[in-house]
Amino acid sequence: MRKFAQQRSSYFDRNSEKRKEKSRDAARVRRSKETEIFYDLAHQLPLAHSKSAQLDKASIMRLAISYLKTRMIFADTEVVKVESSTDQQMSDQYLKAMEGFVLSLSDEGDILYLSENVCKYLGLTQLELTGHSIFDFTHPCDHEEIRDVLCTKNGYTKNKACSFFMRMKCTLTSKGRNVNLKSATYKVIHCQGYLRSYNNSQVNSLGCKEPPLLCLVAIGEPIPHPSNIEFPLDCKTFLSRHSMDMKFTYCDESVKIYMLSDKEGVNLVINYTCNHILTDLFTSFFTVYQKGQVTTGQYRLLARRSGYAWVETQATIIYNNRTEKPQCIVCVNYVI
Repeated sequence: MRKFAQQRSSYFDRNSEKRKEKSRDAARVRRSKETEIFYDLAHQLPLAHSKSAQLDKASIMRLAISYLKTRMIFADTEVVKVESSTDQQMSDQYLKAMEGFVLSLSDEGDILYLSENVCKYLGLTQLELTGHSIFDFTHPCDHEEIRDVLCTKNGYTKNKACSFFMRMKCTLTSKGRNVNLKSATYKVIHCQGYLRSYNNSQVNSLGCKEPPLLCLVAIGEPIPHPSNIEFPLDCKTFLSRHSMDMKFTYCDESVKIYMLSDKEGVNLVINYTCNHILTDLFTSFFTVYQKGQVTTGQYRLLARRSGYAWVETQATIIYNNRTEKPQCIVCVNYVI
């Protein structure tokens, strides 16, 4: 009886091992087919083979979904011919001239496209950002403003001009080294572009045509920190320092070329400049208090011998290294 039980137990053990082996083989075949499918999907993406071959499965899915969204948005637009080597060189020159990167967002905040030079400004690559939500890489206090930009509260608009500032995560240090995303700081990006609408050819379950698709196409320009600006400045640029209530505490001597001729002139600018600042300028400096940096629009500074000088300003809050509290505001002013 005992011998029979042992034989029976041995028989079931052998069957169990066979089932486990078949299960492992089936799983191996399934993983092999899955890998092959993802490999084929990766090579359908508009990427160089060297880049697509290094993608993991999650990245392939993310980039594929982003590419399909882009195809859906631009489905009714004209087909663009394949770029020649000359066209590619011109595109590279355009990116250098812009001093920023091209950004495209869906109305839900998904990053549809970023130009390759985004790595130069944020330390994050094009492939790392594409397909993610913009809200994963921006300051939480800026999310509401971004949502307001991406929606059309006043109804349908063909092209809506947009200009706003947002703080994006940056993994580049002041010395040019790249750090982990968890150690990233925020960099202020000035975005200027259009919220455009595109015809939607899809039809819903009721047979009605879907509403137009919205897409933000913009240029993102990082605002340089004054410590990174090369000196000496040219004759049409002058530096100024202000207290936190925007009173002048220092101004370059070069400002006299356009607005001042002696020390008395400096006092005139300090006392009377604010009488002619446009309303948008107050909004700009309110932004600098919120986000730390801003680029103003064009405004007029009062000159000593009557008339005005048109100026554009990049303002940056400087913090005390010990207390980490705002110490002053440094402005780089460009005379137009």
